[in-house]
Amino acid sequence: MMSKKRICLLAVGLTLLLAAGFFLALPRTLFDEPFSATVWSRDGRLLSAKVAPDGQWRFFPTDSVPGKFRTAITTYEDKRFDRHFGVDPLALARAVGQNLAAGRIESGASTLTMQTIRLSRGGKPRTFGEKFVEAVLALRLEMRCSKEEILALYAAHAPFGGNVVGLESASWYYFGRSARDLSWAESALLAVLPNAPSLIHMKRNRERLREKRDRLLDRIRSGGHIDSLTCALAKLEPLPEAPEPMPMEAMHLLGKMRTGALRSTLDADLQGRVNALARRYNAQYRGNRINNLAVVVMDVRSGEALAYAGNVYDPGDRSAGTGVDVIPARRSSGSVLKPILYAGMLDDGTALPTMLFPDVPTYYRDFTPQNYNRTFDGAVPADRVVERSLNVPSVRMLDKYGRENFLSLVRGLGFRTIDRSADHYGLSLILGGAEITLWDLTAAYMLMAAKLGGQETIRRPHYDASSAETVAAGDIPLSRGALWLMFEAISRVTRPEEEGEWQYFASSKKIGWKTGTSYGNRDAWAVGATPDYAVGVWVGNCSGEGRPLMTGVGYAAPVLFEVFGLLPGSEWFAEPYGDLEPAVVCRQSGFLASQVCPDRDTLMIPRTAAPGEVCPYHRIVNLSPDLKYRVTTDCCDPARIVRRPMFILPPAQEWYYRRQHPDYLPLPPLHPGLSGRGAGNDPIEIIYPQPGRVLVAPKSLEGRQQSLVFTAVHRDRNAVLFWHLDDRYLGATSLEHKLSVRPAPGRHRLTVIDEHGASRSVAFSCR
Repeated sequence: MMSKKRICLLAVGLTLLLAAGFFLALPRTLFDEPFSATVWSRDGRLLSAKVAPDGQWRFFPTDSVPGKFRTAITTYEDKRFDRHFGVDPLALARAVGQNLAAGRIESGASTLTMQTIRLSRGGKPRTFGEKFVEAVLALRLEMRCSKEEILALYAAHAPFGGNVVGLESASWYYFGRSARDLSWAESALLAVLPNAPSLIHMKRNRERLREKRDRLLDRIRSGGHIDSLTCALAKLEPLPEAPEPMPMEAMHLLGKMRTGALRSTLDADLQGRVNALARRYNAQYRGNRINNLAVVVMDVRSGEALAYAGNVYDPGDRSAGTGVDVIPARRSSGSVLKPILYAGMLDDGTALPTMLFPDVPTYYRDFTPQNYNRTFDGAVPADRVVERSLNVPSVRMLDKYGRENFLSLVRGLGFRTIDRSADHYGLSLILGGAEITLWDLTAAYMLMAAKLGGQETIRRPHYDASSAETVAAGDIPLSRGALWLMFEAISRVTRPEEEGEWQYFASSKKIGWKTGTSYGNRDAWAVGATPDYAVGVWVGNCSGEGRPLMTGVGYAAPVLFEVFGLLPGSEWFAEPYGDLEPAVVCRQSGFLASQVCPDRDTLMIPRTAAPGEVCPYHRIVNLSPDLKYRVTTDCCDPARIVRRPMFILPPAQEWYYRRQHPDYLPLPPLHPGLSGRGAGNDPIEIIYPQPGRVLVAPKSLEGRQQSLVFTAVHRDRNAVLFWHLDDRYLGATSLEHKLSVRPAPGRHRLTVIDEHGASRSVAFSCR
């Protein structure tokens, strides 16, 4: 016989084995099911959702359930839920008696804890053995989790009819709002569904479902949770007629996700209004076969995204590219980088606000920039270049600033997609030669506004609109002084070239804004910022198809200004006096004033700027006593010569500048006594060809070589120019100095001479 000691050891071992089995019986993770992808607003409202990979509407579980549903479900399913330890002995005794009397299982006596276990086990057959397992596991679950956690698990995985699983998904599916906002009647209706989810049908069993709901409401009233009036009013509420459509306010943000819940920083009300605005404009633009539109709104102070409309969502028309999220897509930048170049040049002293930059026909090795209206002004102040978005002087500004410097600047502002070399982009970088995203563009203007606003802690939004990261103010590579001058320039919305309808978008809000249009009218941009908000808009076709007349001002700017109309107003930026210092500049040229500049202004410039250039255009000119001629001591008594400072532009600039500035005083002609000496001041400038250029003559459709048009200007509008190619005389021109030439392949020298003997030559090659 076995000794008592061995029996005790065996009993202890068996007890330990049973205890270990009890504690290890419950899996670490009860549920291993995929969840629907959902996007929620900053205040917990559902913005968008899609079914889980297994085809079920199953939202990610919450930590607790709303009070009304908690009362309803415990009243209906497990009235002693808060008092038992996973198994209800009283309910179990009642169920055993009923089942023995009936000879079959009629009542399971399952507590909510046991039902949670049954849901986690995938719908096992309802047998006595399975009930025992459920009871054991329920006891173990009560030891692991709190009552609130158990109820949250049950509510997240209970069936609510069809492919709807979980309380929150059911609430949105049947009532179009969160479970925390349900009425007593709606909470009671959902409480009875998991017990018999097949009951819910919009056309069948409606009266039976209503009876179950109303009986539960009576039990809730009897329990003292509601009064008789509330109960009566709840019974009058109708059942849902049809499922509510799931919200589709952030579908493109949702598209970034496979599963799970994203608590975004989006403002639900603003998101809805921006989407409605975008749909309205999109319906209008489709008349010109422009199918896509995107908007993003960011909070300057918090660095958070408030609205994210990646496109105009249209589930019935995927052919138009509405499923494409444009906000992170690479698109040609157009002109939207020009203000950043202006700010960078202000910072390093290569530009002053009113400094003149040439606006004349310009030819580079790889391209020839043109202004939008195909005209030239001769010379334009830097701030007006930005205001009017002029292409030719912008290219010259980039050439002066340096492509490498500009690449470093825009990358420092977060343009991740400008990732190639300076040689790859060339000078076309400033006109749309780079690809950017709407997200990076809006974030860059937001960061600049935040630094100008004096924020000590600057935040940059994460790309999924879930939060923001801290950026040191010193990491934003522009001074507050330069940013102030830049925002002042782009707040003066007088752009008569590309943006001739700007006045229709003026409002009481002062906004720093810029538009852009890419080559071929493929992308229309608008971006703007105030001390509180930054808004970016893109309009176009995801297919890349350009459309006639589609420009930033005509299509993106109206959307931009209407979005700003949805936002609260704010004061304009305070001038950063500590980051600016006065500079004395020439009133006519905008350069630092030289000793001979007669008229001067005092402008505020960034304190960080290096010493700028002194005015190169004012010179002392020797004039005759009657001021009609330029003279020397060879033809005029030195005592009678009048020495006068004059503003003298180079010939090409002067030619175009005089058309816009009737008050411009050209150099007087040479005194007749100096004729034939070709005296001074370079009256001739050859615009095309430029020195060292290799020219390729165009060919006709038949393959025949076409002529090249050589161009020159003279200070004297009445001058006659004589053209020579190598040793061959080509002819003479007056007024418009253009000559059609068909040079042979090889090296050549073009020489242009006026009737006074002044000349200019340029060497070039032709192939």
